[in-house]
Amino acid sequence: MPTEVYAAASPDAYRGTCEVLDALGFRCTGRKVLIKPNLTGALPGDRGLTVDIGAVRALVERLSDCPVITIAESCSKTDRAFVELGYEDLAAEYPQVRLVDMRQSEVVWKPIPRPFHTREMPFAADVFKHDFFVNVAKLKTHSLAGVSLCFKNTFGCIPTRRQKLMYHPFIRRAMLDMNQVVRSDFCLIEGVWGNEFDEIQSSPVRAGMVVGGENILAVDRIGAAAMGIDALSLDTYRRAFQLFGEPDVRLRGCRVPQAAAKFRQGCLLSTRFRYLKETTQSLCYRAVSRH
Repeated sequence: MPTEVYAAASPDAYRGTCEVLDALGFRCTGRKVLIKPNLTGALPGDRGLTVDIGAVRALVERLSDCPVITIAESCSKTDRAFVELGYEDLAAEYPQVRLVDMRQSEVVWKPIPRPFHTREMPFAADVFKHDFFVNVAKLKTHSLAGVSLCFKNTFGCIPTRRQKLMYHPFIRRAMLDMNQVVRSDFCLIEGVWGNEFDEIQSSPVRAGMVVGGENILAVDRIGAAAMGIDALSLDTYRRAFQLFGEPDVRLRGCRVPQAAAKFRQGCLLSTRFRYLKETTQSLCYRAVSRH
């Protein structure tokens, strides 16, 4: 059966997300919901690296019948991002919303059913205290992973910087492991402004679109296409399609080429040196940590 994905062409993250959610009939009642937005520091959405809060607001409005709505992230400046990007104001407006900095969460180790890189991984315990997971990614390329979309966004469920470093240099395989444990119930890619080239260097591209659907691989496939990238050209997604099944995507809404911009791929020389350092750190941490 075809998997529906809806793409909205919009210059505004809130309006674009509303269009996607309403077109797909998104509803969730009586559930404990965790929303995981991709927050890269406290940068605003138009810098290309961080999800625009308008997308999260549109979701919260449609989750008003849920008793618990947790917005959680584990970036290097999560607490600052919650303040400067308006999440504290959003939580004050909706009493069922709570904010969680997963860097402070209890850690639980989970076995990987079919390991590609490791037999077990550490996750924030808060992830498993909810029964509906909403994955909100930004439209970005990534120097190691190729693209940073919903499949990559689950990486933020690993709490600490040190724990992340155990897996980041090997992210292409580690993503396959973590997504077997953290399963997304609804996925959204906010791409009004996306980011090209380096992983953490702001190089914004105005793509003017929001993409959503229930199947993480289907949504990511359309998101990758919006950047001019074929997901099948990336070994992570080829393996993911074999592991989870390749979705038969039925695209609704705007035609992706009309909203797409070709994103550059690559990284700065400084980033290459950082990756070499991270690989050494990763091997050292893995040697002395539970793994």
